[in-house]
Amino acid sequence: MTASVDVRERQLAIVLVDLARFTQAVAGLDLRGLASIVGAFYLAADEVVSHHGGQVAKFVGDGCLAVFEPDEVLRALDAIEELRSRVKALGAEHDLDLDMGANVHVSTVAEGAFGLGGAYEIVGMGVIHVFRMGGGAGTRISEPVYRRLPSARRSPWRKHQPPAVYAREH
Repeated sequence: MTASVDVRERQLAIVLVDLARFTQAVAGLDLRGLASIVGAFYLAADEVVSHHGGQVAKFVGDGCLAVFEPDEVLRALDAIEELRSRVKALGAEHDLDLDMGANVHVSTVAEGAFGLGGAYEIVGMGVIHVFRMGGGAGTRISEPVYRRLPSARRSPWRKHQPPAVYAREH
């Protein structure tokens, strides 16, 4: 059985965020408490990404996959910083040690409506790459993202290899 999928190829800035050390942070919560934290994170991520001109592609567990126009990487990075602040505030509000990690990559993907429900989705090697860039608290960007930064915004980033990933020094 072959699914008919209406897709288009398009270059996008792909953003993956997840809650760092989430399992340890929520280990003492009951299911309602866990659902409350995840729900608050989803709302914050959707608000912040939308406010900065991006679109949430999907939520999975304690993670969010979002997209921005490729020329909007600065807005994507600003969204990450704002969301990280909101995540830390959410943790403080619930007496949890919450932090966030993020990976950003620019790549050509296939986007469209996939699956039975026709949900928006992106697929391609760029999506796989953004998942493999590393994990944990902090922000990592790929070489294509780094090249789009103005010189004044490059200084806090340090190159790591392989593959080339820049981690922000805090």
